[in-house]
Amino acid sequence: MSDNNIKELYEKEITKKWIKLIDKKSVIDYDDYNRKSMFIHVADVLLDNDIKNDGTKKRNTLISFKPIIQLKEFNNKTTEWIYIFTINNKIVKIGGTRTGLKGRVGSYLCGHHVKERGKSGDCSKTNGFIYNTFVFYLQLNYKIKMYAYKLPKAEIDINIFNIKQKILVQTFHIYENTFFNDYKKTYNNIPILCDNY
Repeated sequence: MSDNNIKELYEKEITKKWIKLIDKKSVIDYDDYNRKSMFIHVADVLLDNDIKNDGTKKRNTLISFKPIIQLKEFNNKTTEWIYIFTINNKIVKIGGTRTGLKGRVGSYLCGHHVKERGKSGDCSKTNGFIYNTFVFYLQLNYKIKMYAYKLPKAEIDINIFNIKQKILVQTFHIYENTFFNDYKKTYNNIPILCDNY
């Protein structure tokens, strides 16, 4: 599909203010990403076409995240990850999560609630842009994948009332910042869905 056709379709979208168009000159191919060896393919993003027995849609949302890794690992709420989303193999988002992959992608579904879809408007800008950009490109038969790097657990010893205890330390913020800055320095741009960073 040509860029002109995409722009024409974009102009007709009721949610166009929530869609980020891919500028082919400023996106990096995942295969060329200098840190890709640290990541694994964890999920595919698909149009949500699940139907109940009565023929109606199971959910109101328009996209779903299909895990490629074991569900137990994808659903684990205590694992921190750095993740990447690609659209047709082009990197569009780098982010981090402290509540596991399922929790993070679940929050992106809140992007369905933009007022342009007749909803409440109760969603963050990030969720609105990611969700509606994904819907737009999936409807054009683009492939969207999620890759992730599982962060190592970090523990420290603390002393409370002379009682030593081990606690897990949250590290994803420093990893996320480091990966983001490394990408920006290496490629002299940022992924299109990271502009709220």
